[in-house]
Amino acid sequence: MTTFKTATMVLTLAALTGCTQGAPGGPGTSVPPDKQATIGQTEDTFNLSVPLVSTSVQQGGQVEATIGIKRAKTFDQDVKLMFGELPQGVTIDPAVPVIKQGETETEVMLIGAADAALGDFTVKVTGHPAKGVDASDDLKLAVIKE
Repeated sequence: MTTFKTATMVLTLAALTGCTQGAPGGPGTSVPPDKQATIGQTEDTFNLSVPLVSTSVQQGGQVEATIGIKRAKTFDQDVKLMFGELPQGVTIDPAVPVIKQGETETEVMLIGAADAALGDFTVKVTGHPAKGVDASDDLKLAVIKE
């Protein structure tokens, strides 16, 4: 029974931590696969992190969400965030947030209009550096009734 509990905990932890990482970005993503790091991040790259669980916003309400960044040692650029198609009636403030060099996260406000479309949505979050490839991850968003 203890083995079963341990296995279940390990699988749950792996599901929560290993499956949420999106595509890396930065100049280092153009490094050939045989030169990339096998453990950790390839130099001069970054990854975005979004909440592990769905973020819920009520119609007529607002909620703060944290978008983080994990930088490889040599990646030191500002990263502009852009959000894919939002559900009808949902906006983000600021519209184009930036994670500044040396910062590890930024806060965005998700604002639901009184008539925002209800349901579960996936919003692509893209991090755009000054040089190199964009990174992306998916933000799970639920719009619920007031």
